[in-house]
Amino acid sequence: MKKITTILTFVFILFSLTSCVERSKKYKDLQSKLDSLSVSSAAQSAELEEVFATLNEVENGLRTIREAENILVLQSQSGTELNANKREQMKSDVAAIGEAIAGYKQQLEKLKNDNRYQSSQFKKRIDALTMELEEKSVLIVDLQKQLEEKDSQLRIKTQQIATLDKAVATLKSDVTSLSEEKEANRETIATQDQLLNTAFYIAAPKSELINSKVLSKGGLFRSAKISYEAEQSAFVKIDIRNLKAINLNVKRAKVLSVHPAGTFTLEEDTNGMLVLEISKPASFWEQTKYLVIQTN
Repeated sequence: MKKITTILTFVFILFSLTSCVERSKKYKDLQSKLDSLSVSSAAQSAELEEVFATLNEVENGLRTIREAENILVLQSQSGTELNANKREQMKSDVAAIGEAIAGYKQQLEKLKNDNRYQSSQFKKRIDALTMELEEKSVLIVDLQKQLEEKDSQLRIKTQQIATLDKAVATLKSDVTSLSEEKEANRETIATQDQLLNTAFYIAAPKSELINSKVLSKGGLFRSAKISYEAEQSAFVKIDIRNLKAINLNVKRAKVLSVHPAGTFTLEEDTNGMLVLEISKPASFWEQTKYLVIQTN
């Protein structure tokens, strides 16, 4: 019983001492510092997590940029001509990558200037990432320049094509006009040639010549009051290039129209019928294209 009483007394004394220590100022100060250190440690842990999250974001972004960069470089160096939509998409992609790089560089610069993180390993990692971002910036600028040059070349080519198309259209129009003009001239020449080589003749007795108004009682041909068409209707139309002789089928005849001597003769055929033979067509038809022969 005495032993139990002694143990209980010791426990009571220990409990009393502990309570006194916890209520002391020194204990409270130590506890406050411990709590402050815990909060500071938690804050530093959160800051470090944020820093490494930023670094991971930059590294992941760089990985994406490398992949996009390879695609853009291959497209820009390909021999195939990009259409307008693909070219605009490439320009948009390059601009987006340039903006991403600028954002990452700002993040790294912020970390670099933070005095809380100055370990050699941390600086080395920051410098490596910054250097790669600088390299990517140079590449993006080069790609943008290439795209601008291609746009400029395309504009020039488009203008040249438009100018050539206009020139071709003008040439086609000129060729069409020349062809039409040539055809019109050909028809005019053919008509003029036909007119120049067209002549008319009539071979008939005097009475028939008078009745057809080729002859009037006053002389050769009808009066000026008679229309040309009516006068022409009494004649046979001929092509002087093809006419070398006219079979009159009569034994007596005389040429009443005016034709130079020595340009024609009246010859008899095997049946004794007269044939008008034209030996010099150009001279024969020079004064008149109307040949009038009176037969008996």
